[in-house]
Amino acid sequence: MTKLEAAMGALGHWLLQLDGGFEILLLVGLSMSLAHLFALVANQLTPRQIVFQLLLDALVLAVALLLATLVDIVLLALVVDEPLQPWALFESLGAALLPGVFYVLVAAPYVSNLIAVTIWALIHLNVVAVLQVRFALPAAQALALATPGYCLALLLVSALFYQGWQRGYRRLADSLGR
Repeated sequence: MTKLEAAMGALGHWLLQLDGGFEILLLVGLSMSLAHLFALVANQLTPRQIVFQLLLDALVLAVALLLATLVDIVLLALVVDEPLQPWALFESLGAALLPGVFYVLVAAPYVSNLIAVTIWALIHLNVVAVLQVRFALPAAQALALATPGYCLALLLVSALFYQGWQRGYRRLADSLGR
């Protein structure tokens, strides 16, 4: 076993010990929504519009992450011999989302893309580590099983944020240009 495999195994064991996948999912959704808060406030939206937008963002983010987990569950069911308990697996995979709690830092100017890419890479690494340890899979197989759900979540989240942020920043630029 290489040092990388040992480190992934240790990470996977630690993540499996964290209980609270649903709570972490809620925190990640809130953190991702709050990253959008600056653009909402800068566009002089009313508090009611801001709360509505934050709740809508959090809901769409939660759905994206749930869909990614469902894709992982379906792919695992095809490969693993043991019966899968979706809720238990969701709790395990929810802990892998822990880096997403810091997504609020993506609102930082100039380095936001680097922070977002780093957080998403860490989330994917965590999911791979959890699958590897939980189901005793080789690292390459865990990576292959985790990647389709990851890509789906990444596409949904980036579509949501790109559209919302671009529209918000265009409105802000228009109002500043007057």
